[in-house]
Amino acid sequence: MTQHCTMEELLAVRDGEGSAAARYHVDHCSACRAEVDRLHQVAAALRALPIQRPPRDRWPEVRAAAAGARRRRRWITTGWASLAAAATVAVILGIRGGWPSGGQMAARPVSLDSLVSASQQLEDALRALDPTSRVLSGRVASTIAELEDGIALVDAQLSEAQRGGAGQDELLRLWQQRVQLMDRLVNVHVTRAAYVGL
Repeated sequence: MTQHCTMEELLAVRDGEGSAAARYHVDHCSACRAEVDRLHQVAAALRALPIQRPPRDRWPEVRAAAAGARRRRRWITTGWASLAAAATVAVILGIRGGWPSGGQMAARPVSLDSLVSASQQLEDALRALDPTSRVLSGRVASTIAELEDGIALVDAQLSEAQRGGAGQDELLRLWQQRVQLMDRLVNVHVTRAAYVGL
């Protein structure tokens, strides 16, 4: 053997498993013999290291640290979500303050322009809530579907009434229905957002 042994061959010799040629070379080559001796010393030093075992009583500290981190993340998320929900409610209350609702509509005369404006503001508020970004329960989804179907029906009646030249009273009644349905739809989404914390 004219070349020095590879590290694999030296490790095999150290472990007593080397080939006859590798063992012969190590016996006659001072450099390879020194390397095998060094490998023996490294193995002995590694075996002499103390065995480190984690203390058994550290688990409560680890669990408490993990729980604290989760709580901090939850507080941060909930804080921002609550702020967003409060802002949404403020917007909705601001919108609702500008037009009468429920029984007040029948008690006071309302202009067609104010109803159209209120309907548009509710549409904008609904878009700001981004209702498609949340998972809904079956009951809430069913309520939303009923309200959206009612709005679609009123929209069809409005379109037909405008084409047929319906009177002012009929248009006012349809726009009042639309605003009431939109108000209920926005309320469902606002309530859901506040309940979920989004």
